[in-house]
Amino acid sequence: MENTEKIKEVVRSVLEEDVKSRNSDTWLIINVLRRMGFKIFIDYQDLDNMPSLESITRARRVIQNNDGEFLPSPEVDEQRTKRREECREIYKNTQLSWD
Repeated sequence: MENTEKIKEVVRSVLEEDVKSRNSDTWLIINVLRRMGFKIFIDYQDLDNMPSLESITRARRVIQNNDGEFLPSPEVDEQRTKRREECREIYKNTQLSWD
């Protein structure tokens, strides 16, 4: 079972020390896994012990969006805002009516 607080601590540390990880979830994930002792070439037996990639990116969103720390560059923030708005629009337009 994953320890959400431990993951958040590692994510916070990586975000604090590595500016590039604030802008790229892929870079963040690689560095979090390295910090947690995983090789980037992951052996299959390690998969059961590895934190979920969603837990890592969720922790990044909490730290940046809720805590307001280690924010992405303005360009990346603008791209993420645009993608969120596009997703909301798609979701809004695809909801079924049960009337």
